[in-house]
Amino acid sequence: MILTQLKEFADTQMTLPPVMYSEQKIRWSIDLNLDGTLVGKFVPWGGDTKANKRGEPIVVPFVGRTVGVKPKLLADSIEYVLGVGRPDSKPERVADCHQQFKTLIQKCFEITQEPMLDAVRVFLTKWHPNQLGECLPTGFKLDKFDPSENITFRVDGVVIADARAQIKSIEQFWADYTSGSDDADKEPAPIMTCLITGEMSEVAQRMPVLIKGLIGGQPSGTALVSANSDPFTSYGLKNSLSSPISRDAAEKFAKALNHLLADDSSRLYVGSTAYVFWTRKKTDFDPISFLKAPDPQAVKNLIESPLSGSQVHTDTDDRFYALSLSASMARSVVRDWLETTIPNVREHLKRWFINQKMVDGYGIEMRSFSVYTLAASVYRDPSKEMQPTVPTALIRHALSGAPLADDLLVKLVRRNRAEQDITYPRAVLIKLILISQGKLNMTDMDTLNPNPELEGVDNAAYHCGRLLAELEAIQRAAQGNTNATLVDRYYGSASSTPAKAFAPLMRGVQNHLGKLRKNSPGIYKLCDQRLEEIMLNFPEKRFPNTLKMGHQAIFSLGYYHQRAANRAAIAQAKADKEAAKLKA
Repeated sequence: MILTQLKEFADTQMTLPPVMYSEQKIRWSIDLNLDGTLVGKFVPWGGDTKANKRGEPIVVPFVGRTVGVKPKLLADSIEYVLGVGRPDSKPERVADCHQQFKTLIQKCFEITQEPMLDAVRVFLTKWHPNQLGECLPTGFKLDKFDPSENITFRVDGVVIADARAQIKSIEQFWADYTSGSDDADKEPAPIMTCLITGEMSEVAQRMPVLIKGLIGGQPSGTALVSANSDPFTSYGLKNSLSSPISRDAAEKFAKALNHLLADDSSRLYVGSTAYVFWTRKKTDFDPISFLKAPDPQAVKNLIESPLSGSQVHTDTDDRFYALSLSASMARSVVRDWLETTIPNVREHLKRWFINQKMVDGYGIEMRSFSVYTLAASVYRDPSKEMQPTVPTALIRHALSGAPLADDLLVKLVRRNRAEQDITYPRAVLIKLILISQGKLNMTDMDTLNPNPELEGVDNAAYHCGRLLAELEAIQRAAQGNTNATLVDRYYGSASSTPAKAFAPLMRGVQNHLGKLRKNSPGIYKLCDQRLEEIMLNFPEKRFPNTLKMGHQAIFSLGYYHQRAANRAAIAQAKADKEAAKLKA
């Protein structure tokens, strides 16, 4: 279970803060003496840059909240701590937030008897929101004061909310308070079997820590486990009890996931979907660089380097994990997850790049594509249209070799027909899909292949694509650059009903060949030879009546390869001509 692996990551590879503490940005501090009197003015933290304008990050008491009033201990928004609201805030709600914050401080002091807490309590007892203006630094404009920013207390030089202060009595109070164990009037948490640890324990009715960093989710965070509507409940188990998890395990897996999502070296965004990767033990292996922006030299090294003996074994220490997530309002959505080994991932990544090999649209360069570039080739406007299923399927295939589904091939074929064109990334992705499905031997399809290892309709489809590209080249040679070529009119029909489409095209090409024979004998001879070579693949000049979606994909590769070869031949002829001029 992937949550178990996340908890294991937290236990073995993270330095965890105290229970229910989390890193928050603090913009202001209130400096107090031990008797609760204010020292000078409120002190701003941070600066004016994008990174620190919301304050300095420190680890302080934390609790997840959405619409309800829930104060955080000793460090919270200015609305809670000082009772100063934003212009659009409801005064009665701001007053309630402030009162509950003061009540929490009072309760913490009564239980811990911590002298520095008493200083905070005394200050809050005397505080009135109208005093704010006189407490701000000289020159600071009141209208620039943002009540949504966080503020904390520094007593006798100690930031008592900071985990680094290591005030154990406060840490224990907060752990008990957030679990509900300090409240005798509160109904005790249910005792159930934790799905993560497998042990009987008190389980959390709601996830104590929300997941941050998912595109489209609520700013406060999203819940990975939640059932707050009747259709999602079972046997009367509401909230998170339908998937019982102990508070400790729930906090750890969520903190581990937030840690991975916050780290560029373990997280990848493609569209609105986030992907996180980790291993059982720390390693230098970095799959994200290959998936996000593959470096040509790194790809070359990966392909050429054989696995060492130590890499081949599948010891449990080499475990590799991947998780795909998106957000739906207040919930995290698990799109996919993978558990494998590092050697397996290396081998499949190597195969992923080998299978991508293909000349560009001009028959020259071969390069490797990122997951985003390949996924974007499926859509007209990927920034608006990309669905999580496409990049998720590509990443699973890249890391595990899982076959790519037919529906992705259908999308690509339809995109080709809509655009009357095959782009470089789209051609590569079509090849990847066909190889992944094991239907065809496409490994010899890096460039134009006059004799591919194809049979029957597959072979005919490839050469039909080649034929369309050659007819287009003959038209361009005869007429020059035109606003619209025969491909603009006939690509859709030629790729789906070749027999019907090529009949008029083969008649029309004779006019173009006649013009070339008269005006450009050399070009005519070259075009006629290429056309004759392609037509040898159609006995009695008979074309397939129809091509299915898979055959249309092969058609597009034939078109792409022939067009690239023609362009490369033209470029080479021009280069040879220029070289001859220089020699002369």
